[in-house]
Amino acid sequence: MKESRAERYRSRRRNDSEVSRFWIMGLLFSLLVLAFEFLFEIPADATWLQEMEMALFSASFTLLAFYLLGLTFVFSRQQEAGKVNHHVIIYAWLGAILFHLFLLISNLANQHVYKAGIILFLGPLFLTVYHFITYLSALRAARQEQEQATAASYERAAYQLILEGTKVYGEINRLKTAYPEVEQMLRANEFYGKLERYALEMQQYLQTKQFTRKDVEVLEGHYYYLENLLLLAKQHPGIMESRAFAHRESHTS
Repeated sequence: MKESRAERYRSRRRNDSEVSRFWIMGLLFSLLVLAFEFLFEIPADATWLQEMEMALFSASFTLLAFYLLGLTFVFSRQQEAGKVNHHVIIYAWLGAILFHLFLLISNLANQHVYKAGIILFLGPLFLTVYHFITYLSALRAARQEQEQATAASYERAAYQLILEGTKVYGEINRLKTAYPEVEQMLRANEFYGKLERYALEMQQYLQTKQFTRKDVEVLEGHYYYLENLLLLAKQHPGIMESRAFAHRESHTS
């Protein structure tokens, strides 16, 4: 199926937003890497280096577990996992965990190695955050599109009901004028006031900017009431509906 212009525009805007988000987070990560490499000094004989590596190891393991739980939740709901290869993020976390484990075992005394450990923790963390931001953004966009489609369907249904109800009301008025017994039936059964009120309310819905399911249900009730009155009017002997209205019924059936 050929993609419409509106769909192409939405797809282009979504892609531009994702590219911008990726470059912004990539820039932040690059600045953090440069800051850790050139602005921070880690003494090789510091007593807290092993504690820091243990904390990074534990945090990496925990965040990987939460990431896998998040993916399980996403796939269980049959939603897209985001436009990021989750296998790359899993491998990055596993690489960070193995690197921290290596530092805990080897007890190296090199500040650049410990800086690399911090960077290896921040890299998967940034990828994970980017992944879930992308996923949540895509989920929100899909929900907005669904809400817009639902609102459009309600609007189409409402306008169609108003159009058909107006035609039925016009046919009832024509029968009232042409056949006095129809107007007598409406007034004798106290249908006249409700008929005029429902017709007016349906016209007032033309000023509504956004229709809800309740609005459509109200309009359906008004339309079916008018349709039933027309059926009652046509049961009188000798009453014939207009040719234009009969032509309308043949097309809608």
